[in-house]
Amino acid sequence: MRYALSALCLALSLAACAAAPIEIVPQPVPVPVDITRLPLDPDRPERTSVGRLAWRGGVMLRSRDERFGGLSALSVSSDGGRFVALSDRGYRVEGRLTYAAGGMLDGVADISLQSLLGVNGRPLARGLDRDAESLARAGDDTIITFEHHHRLRRYPPSGAPSVVASPKTLASAPINGGIEALTALDDGRLLALTEEMPTETQGTVRGWFQTAGGWSGFAWKTDGGFKPTGAATLPDGRVLILERRFPPVGARFRVLDATTIRPGALLDGAEIGRLVDPMAVDNMEGVAVRTGPSGETLIYVVSDDNYNAAQRTLLLMFALVE
Repeated sequence: MRYALSALCLALSLAACAAAPIEIVPQPVPVPVDITRLPLDPDRPERTSVGRLAWRGGVMLRSRDERFGGLSALSVSSDGGRFVALSDRGYRVEGRLTYAAGGMLDGVADISLQSLLGVNGRPLARGLDRDAESLARAGDDTIITFEHHHRLRRYPPSGAPSVVASPKTLASAPINGGIEALTALDDGRLLALTEEMPTETQGTVRGWFQTAGGWSGFAWKTDGGFKPTGAATLPDGRVLILERRFPPVGARFRVLDATTIRPGALLDGAEIGRLVDPMAVDNMEGVAVRTGPSGETLIYVVSDDNYNAAQRTLLLMFALVE
């Protein structure tokens, strides 16, 4: 019942997010966050894996600060010590990740948030301009995509962003169905997936990848109500695609062979794990990958609570079992 209610609230929140008043935060400000540690499956506390994903801990985050929430994109430092997330209201949220004995994720600390800047060097203020949905690292810079006013921006470590040329047809994407998943491939080219922009092939959504001549399109196969919301490039060059279903609540992880990416292709991926109620799952939207100290591939995933009290901000960690 909670998730049926959440589904209704999600539709309302999508419309409200763009119009909600926003507080401009020109400099980072600290944010208090309460932490609740989670099992993978409360009905089966002994469970330690799902598919090819081994549980490495998870937490629910809540804050009395109403600016905290709506986290739709995630990046984690190579040593696992810090994270950056982006919110639907144009905030950059960052802080430390903490771990228990054995390397299990058990919390966050020193959380701060700050308004993202526009190309004019001023904080984003208008509701339709601030809906950040995905990010990809490009050297020291970060590429960020936005919905409503669909666009890509390149953010340096400090200062105003620059414009990144968008795929020509991106402007015709649904308001809330633009680029939700973005990653830099091994060779530095960007790969982008929309959530709800259909192609001519039934049961697919539009994607693009960068070429020497700009952007080339492809179709990404979807089914079961799952739509792409995040992407990250694995250490071996494959692409991890995060998809969410809402309702009923669910998330799945699929792996794409990067050698199959070509103009006009119909791309599919092998499922490696799925989260469903009552497991630790909500509106999962951001995913990040790093290599752990023992060489294992660690996957982090965060949920977007849509600034909705019926939903949760979850931060989870898994190890990929090959």
